[in-house]
Amino acid sequence: MATVETQAPPRREPLPVKYANWQSRLLLSGHFQRQFIVPEDPPKLQEAFLTFIERYLMRIDLTGIDIRRPIFVLGLPRSGTTMLQDICCTHPEVAYITNAMHQYPRCVCAVETMRKLLRLNARGERYLRDSIEVEAGSPNEGLKFWGYWFGWDPHNLHYVPRDPESFTQKEIDDIYYHLKRIIWCHGRDRRFFTKNPALIPDIAILRRLFPDAKFIHIVRDPRNSANSMLKLYRMEAQQLENIRSQTRHGLYDRGVFIPYPRVPKLAEYIEQWGPDDLRTTSHVWRDCVSIVRGWRDKLPNYMEIRYEDICREPEKELARLFEFAELRPIGREDTKFWEKIANVGNTPHTHKNQYGNFELVEDICREQMQALGYA
Repeated sequence: MATVETQAPPRREPLPVKYANWQSRLLLSGHFQRQFIVPEDPPKLQEAFLTFIERYLMRIDLTGIDIRRPIFVLGLPRSGTTMLQDICCTHPEVAYITNAMHQYPRCVCAVETMRKLLRLNARGERYLRDSIEVEAGSPNEGLKFWGYWFGWDPHNLHYVPRDPESFTQKEIDDIYYHLKRIIWCHGRDRRFFTKNPALIPDIAILRRLFPDAKFIHIVRDPRNSANSMLKLYRMEAQQLENIRSQTRHGLYDRGVFIPYPRVPKLAEYIEQWGPDDLRTTSHVWRDCVSIVRGWRDKLPNYMEIRYEDICREPEKELARLFEFAELRPIGREDTKFWEKIANVGNTPHTHKNQYGNFELVEDICREQMQALGYA
């Protein structure tokens, strides 16, 4: 197992946040300030209380809920996956993991019901401090869920592929059971939607478990994406150090979390250049794009979309995506969608990006860039 040590970043100032009511401030303030890609385990008493409510006081009927044609967005970190997820999750026919569910994965139905019933919410800039606002009901990529289902070790940089045929029927049924509970929270007839860069090396498993799934590959110019992944690494490290300075996080009390997909040569790249190096992120971009595009002819439902095209013509590109995903055309009554679309490319930024060394990225990624129209 490869581990990486870095000098501790300076402690951060608290994130500005708006709470819906005093209950929200009381219950959510700690969670909001300690946001992380994989959340810390919830307080045991809170989880026990919610589990009791879900088990004995709620009537959760999963009968008739199907995991039909789930929609997976595959793309590198910092390639527009969050933007695309936030837009798509305004569609009235999809269901998704929320931030609240991700915090309480063992009792998602209770936590979602209580969140809505008590109007619990905290809203503000996410912990990466990249001008993207999140709240308790915002869509989450659900790394904790997928890590449990697929057996990921968050510290291990080595990709250890699991044979898709090795999943037992009991394991598959368990995954479907939890996905049905997530759908139940949104409405019985919804389609499950998720984006998660970490799933890229496991497309074979997704293909096996969800044979009718829709796969959407979003790509972004590597000159920007590879540079932005370095920023992601630094911000993740800074937030993790901030959490450690306040309380034990449990999952990440040692080493540094590397927020890059586990491509087969990731450990080799990090050993050679380190995680905070453009050569590392450029190779990760190249390998991830090659992995996903290598599956194009093996997936019955595959679509490719460019981040830059969405920014230039968001309404046209999203209409094309919804048609591919077999979601109904968006209507003027779907106000949340149009609010999101209006902000594409217009979000006020409180940060500045300083990207460079484009020639280095081009040398590493040239073949894939040409195939995608970036060169």
